[in-house]
Order: sequence, then C-alpha cells, then structure tokens
Amino acid sequence: EAARKMEAWPAAPFHLRMRAPTLEGSAGIFRFEDVDGAIDRARACLRAAIEAAGGRAAEGADWSQAMALPGSPADDPAPHIPNIVHATVLRWRAEPEDRASAKEAFDRVAATWEPMDVMVPRFRAVWEDIPYMHIPEDQDHIWWQSEL
Repeated sequence: EAARKMEAWPAAPFHLRMRAPTLEGSAGIFRFEDVDGAIDRARACLRAAIEAAGGRAAEGADWSQAMALPGSPADDPAPHIPNIVHATVLRWRAEPEDRASAKEAFDRVAATWEPMDVMVPRFRAVWEDIPYMHIPEDQDHIWWQSEL
C-alpha cells in the first residue's frame, strides 16, 4: 500500500504493446513495451517503499544486494522486482531434435506478427509458488491488487 500511495504511482488502466514473439533458449516469449511508462513508475514506487521499510529488492537477475524486509521469517526471500514484462507462449519439455528447423518455423510465424495494444485494468501482486506463473486466481495467491 505504501507504494500505491506515492504521488508517482500510475493510474490504471495502463497501456502495453505486445511485440512479436522471440525464441529465447527453450522458450518463445512475447515482450511487452511499457507504452505509457506505468510499469517503470510502479517499479520505482515499489523499490522506494521496500527501501523505506528497511529492505532492498533484487533487480532482474541481480540478487547480490537484496535484503529481506525486517521482521520477515528467516527463510523468506528478499523482494524481487523483475526487469522484463513478458508472456511465455511456448516452452519445450526437451530439446527439439532439429533445433534449426524448429527455430526456422518459429521465426517464420513470428515474422507475421503485428504488434497488439493491450489495456491493463489493474496492477496485481501474486505469490508465485507454481512454476511459470500458472497461478490460480484465488485469495491464496493474489495478495494485493490496485483499485480500478
């Protein structure tokens, strides 16, 4: 709530643009462009609120300076602020037998993609205890969301 009360907290709805899919390692993903800067502003407010509370968030893949919030259980991780906005569209369970052909087919389909604008109605914070964000929409997993 401290982050949402900051003057810089973005209003919802906000605007993202879904770019063409890319193949990254074993996953095909859609990256989203933060068209109106809402994600960046929300992350800055979250970062400031975490620091004001005595913690330090991990940023992207860098956990070197991360600190859990004071009073957190000993096994709780530090907060994490990702540096990507994306959706996974494809993931292989095993390496394709013909990786070059798989990449060629993926790239052929990706080349036909037209960017898509998306209006997002609210921010939502969730407990990610299930791999790949397959999170049920229930009170056990959604612990906060912005007002509409």
